[in-house]
Amino acid sequence: MPIHTQDYRHWHGTLKPRNATRWWVITKAELKLLAQRKFVRLIVAIPPLIYVFVHAILIYLINQVPGATLPLNIDPEFFQDFLFRLLPIPSAFLIALVTIFGGSGLIANDLKNNALSLYLSKPISWIDYLIGKFAVVGILLACLMLIPGLLLFLEHLLLTDTSFFKANYWLPLSIIAYSVIIIISASLLMLLFSSLTANPRYATIGFCAVWFGTPVIYEILKEITRTSSVALVSLWANYDRLGTGLFGNSPNYAVHWFWALFTLVALVALCLFVLRHRIRAVEIVK
Repeated sequence: MPIHTQDYRHWHGTLKPRNATRWWVITKAELKLLAQRKFVRLIVAIPPLIYVFVHAILIYLINQVPGATLPLNIDPEFFQDFLFRLLPIPSAFLIALVTIFGGSGLIANDLKNNALSLYLSKPISWIDYLIGKFAVVGILLACLMLIPGLLLFLEHLLLTDTSFFKANYWLPLSIIAYSVIIIISASLLMLLFSSLTANPRYATIGFCAVWFGTPVIYEILKEITRTSSVALVSLWANYDRLGTGLFGNSPNYAVHWFWALFTLVALVALCLFVLRHRIRAVEIVK
């Protein structure tokens, strides 16, 4: 019997709607690859764990050991310094460590192995791809900053009286906002350099040039101009100035926190613009 005379039953189902979590497949695969690399697993996990554990012990000693004399107080400045401190224990270095080992090869390796076009040949958009890669670094940094910061705040609440919470009830919101700003800008900056090369080492060099180089440039300009109003050229100074605004601490730079926020927003916009151009350059027309 000819095929055109065959009778077929009509399909009465419905098409599956657009899946808003398709990026999670990319994130999950990249996190599994990072977990399989023992060296990366040790570098990304052990130093941050030690850093968080030390702060947890400090909070316990201050609250539970009356005779303990420590040169610090549990106040908004303590939590700002925990999230982004320069000295003596530079959390800025830990953020760079996690960002580099977790994100330097996310896009660079795809460019090296011609896998980016394979990703985009699937039913995902460049936005899904970018969110999936961004979430990898974002999750790692959240485990270093956001989650421990909230847990330390909770620890202090459990060990002290209610007066601290009444005076600093807004601290969790500041911790969340400050962490999100640093995570977004640092992650996108790493992805930016990862998208510009097929070699993760070059991406690392580019990220380090901005992360560690801009504070050096600021110190040089400050010595020349004899003012801290040039702090906007430093990524670290922008983070610090914005942090003092969010946590209500005394500013260390002669610039308003709004301009620090504007600089970081401009950096994020630049990263998104370049990433969109780099990813869509190899996007397959469907």
